[in-house]
Order: sequence, then C-alpha cells, then structure tokens
Amino acid sequence: AKQRWGGSVFTWKAAKAVASSPWCWYEALLFLSVLVAFVVNEPSIALWPLFEMCSWKGSKTVIDAIKFNAGKMIQTFLLGLLVMYVWLVVGIWTLQKHHAEEYCSNMFQCFFAYLFNSMRGEGLRDVMVDAVFWGNLADMAWQEGNMLFRVLWDMAFQFVFLYILIAIITGIVIDAFSGLRDEKEAADQDLQTKCFVCNLDRFTLDQKGQGFDKHIQTEHNPRWYLFFLLHLYNARPRSKLTGQEMHVLRKVWPEEQGQKRSFAWLPREKTVSLVDDGEEGQRAASEVHDQLAAMAEQLQTLTQAAGEERKTLQA
Repeated sequence: AKQRWGGSVFTWKAAKAVASSPWCWYEALLFLSVLVAFVVNEPSIALWPLFEMCSWKGSKTVIDAIKFNAGKMIQTFLLGLLVMYVWLVVGIWTLQKHHAEEYCSNMFQCFFAYLFNSMRGEGLRDVMVDAVFWGNLADMAWQEGNMLFRVLWDMAFQFVFLYILIAIITGIVIDAFSGLRDEKEAADQDLQTKCFVCNLDRFTLDQKGQGFDKHIQTEHNPRWYLFFLLHLYNARPRSKLTGQEMHVLRKVWPEEQGQKRSFAWLPREKTVSLVDDGEEGQRAASEVHDQLAAMAEQLQTLTQAAGEERKTLQA
C-alpha cells in the first residue's frame, strides 16, 4: 500500500510539473489554434502553426539545405527567366499566328503565360492554338504555319525548362543535403579525433601522452571547464574567488564595455602529460636539471654546516 501511495504521489507531482510548464501551455494553445482554424474556417489563424512548423527540428534540415545553396538556386532561376524571355521573343517572331490571342496579346502577358505554364509542367499547350498535323514531312515543313518548326520548338522548350532546369534546381538541393551531411560528419570526426579543449589530435596524445581517451576524461574534460565557468559566473560574493579565478572571470566576462572576450587562458595544444621531444622539451629538461643541481649544492652546504655545528657543540 505504501508503494502504491508513493507511486501515485510521484505521478501527481509529475503531472503537476507538466501542467505548470510554460512549454505545455504553449503546445496546448498551438493545438487549440489549429482546431479553431478548422471550426471557424479562418486560414489566418493557422499562420502561427505554420511558423511553428518552420522552426520544428524536422523542418530545420530542409530549410538549412535550401539556405545552404539559396544563392545558386536564385541564379539558376534568373538564368531560366532570361532564357525563357529569349525563347518568347523567338516564338513571337517566328510563330506569332500560333499563339492564342487571349494569352499573348502583348509581350508582358505572353511572358507570364509562358512562366505559368512552364512551372505547371504542361509546356506551351495552353498558350498555343490547336496544332494541325499534315500527312507527310514535306507538308509539315513547307505548308503555311511551318508545323515542323513549331513541334521542334515546343519540344525543345519542354526539354530545356521542364526537364533540365527543374533537374538542376533539384540537384542543387540534393547537393546542399550532401554538404550539410559532410559538415556534420566532419564535426563529429573532429570531436572524436581532437581534444575539444586543447585541440591536440589523437595520434599525438596516444604516442607522447597518456592516451586520448584518458586525456579527455582526466585532464581536459569539457564538462569540468563548463562547471568551472558556471562556478565563476554564479560566485557570490566575488571576493571569495582566488586570483586565478578572478583573472579567468575578467577574461571571459570583461568589465569594460566594448572589450572582447579572451580565451587565451585555455591550454592550446598543451597538456601536462605530453612529452615534447623538441627544443622546448629539452630546454625545460635542462632547467629542471639545473634546479636539481642547485638544490643538491645547497643541501651539501647545509650538511657541512650542520656537521661543523655538531663538532662545535661536542667540543
């Protein structure tokens, strides 16, 4: 009974936490707006869910892919409009009688008729008058209306604008998806092969250090640096911080306005356990050797002084 009562209390607390969450109320209002749009038949109410759908994580991938190559898509579309205008001029010049009067009374009207029909995927069938096909190739080529040229001209328009242009735009979008995938894989590969803090690669740490996996867990764990920054930001009063902590705090959150943040305090391609075989490592080893030699001399001097003092006391 106690377990059942404890479980019901936990369920009640969880339900209360969900009901008091602003995100829960936001989603409820979003769903309510969709229902109201269906009931009152007012499309403008559904604008809010439309913008919400654009910010949804599933839609973000598609939107990012479009933005990734938006410039190329716009350039391709403008090129298509230019070629379409040239096609229109040639068509009006050579096949003016074949264009329907209600669609091509002037160049402006005819251009938008071309554009509308090409985007719908029906070619120029609605813009042109009904075709008359003769019984042989000679009549098709030389009879009034030049039907053979019209057929070739119409088929070329269909091929260029409905197949090639749309395929190019589709290829640009697919290429954008591929580019986003490559960027994500490169970022994941960078996290798996380089230290997030010091930027040392896995090979160097495995060969000269204590190993990449141990390094990112015990030496440069990103969570530790995050907790350290949170500790500095939330520290009250600031007088409790040490000198090193105050130095990092002023670097990350400068007190002067307009001063840029500095992350020079982070170890860049440096770590304690890394063995350096270059000049820098030899210099450091030489300094340590000199210090040890000086300490040995001081120890010998102190030992001699202590021996003389002992002899004096015995005498």
